[in-house]
Amino acid sequence: MQTEFDEERTSERAHRPTSFDVASLAQVSQSTVSRALRGDPSITPETRDRVARAAAELGYRPDSRAVRLRGGAVGTVAVVLLTSSELERRALNPFYFDILGAVEAAAARRGMGILLSYQSRPESLRSDFEQRREADGLIVIGTAANRFAWDYFARARQAGSNLVAWGAPDDSLPIVRADNHAAGVLAVEHLIGAGRRRIAFVGPGWEAHQAFRLRRQGYLDVLAKHGLTPIEVAAPPIDDRHAQGEAAAAQLLVISPAVDAVFAASDTLASGIMRGLQEAGIRIPADVAIVGFDGGFGARQSTPALTTIEQDVASAGEMLVEALFGPAEPMDGPGKTFVPVQLVVRGSS
Repeated sequence: MQTEFDEERTSERAHRPTSFDVASLAQVSQSTVSRALRGDPSITPETRDRVARAAAELGYRPDSRAVRLRGGAVGTVAVVLLTSSELERRALNPFYFDILGAVEAAAARRGMGILLSYQSRPESLRSDFEQRREADGLIVIGTAANRFAWDYFARARQAGSNLVAWGAPDDSLPIVRADNHAAGVLAVEHLIGAGRRRIAFVGPGWEAHQAFRLRRQGYLDVLAKHGLTPIEVAAPPIDDRHAQGEAAAAQLLVISPAVDAVFAASDTLASGIMRGLQEAGIRIPADVAIVGFDGGFGARQSTPALTTIEQDVASAGEMLVEALFGPAEPMDGPGKTFVPVQLVVRGSS
């Protein structure tokens, strides 16, 4: 007997787009749709793109878990480290390598390995690791600045790729992120508690970068609570965050010479700001206190060592892998939403 619940599920299936619908819209056969979405090299790039656009327009997503079950698990997680098109690998945010290590550890706990791919330019982008039976899922880690690449991976997700992101500029992909608003609150409350009152925020491009935007909002909320005036600089659009931080320091000294603290949206920015201020004869922290965000190994190596908002890297790696395959062990409560953060006080503040 069909229950009301069964009828609802039947109705849902009846309205769900099928490969036939995609084939009709793309004007290809159903078998071509299947091969195109698997990344079959016999299908031309033009046809693959037409099929992907049709699938995205209809909201069609093949059941990737069913595909994996039919083919058997590969036992590998593909990880893309995404740079901007002009950024050399050696200039990539060092924290991303910490995340990579945490992903590898989380995968190993499931008996899986990782396959690493550096990508940046349009011609280097690929997401077909599952389709080629090279991996069971894909994690993309990298700079929010490469919008073309993030749009590409969003289309891959719409076409059925089992994919999760760290560092994406918005929510067009399943994403794991730190509690960025809480980070801004922690940083600025610390600076105010240390007696600072002219506190600047440096987070270039925050308008199009959700993580930076949330950190900035935490900064603004705390300043408003204490009746303080925001100070912000618009650093030039340089791919190298360290160089961007140096440029921001120069601007900051022009627009607000009496600044006594800076909250930078990343440790790499903070490092550049620190260097720029020191070269201008500013003492840190005596004249200006600095707090960054990330908590990677490099924060301990600056002079003075950088106070930062540290992300729980192990949790980040586990949550990314969990987003692809489910928890390694049964969970007692609801799933975690944000990677936890904590203030780590060092010499720069």
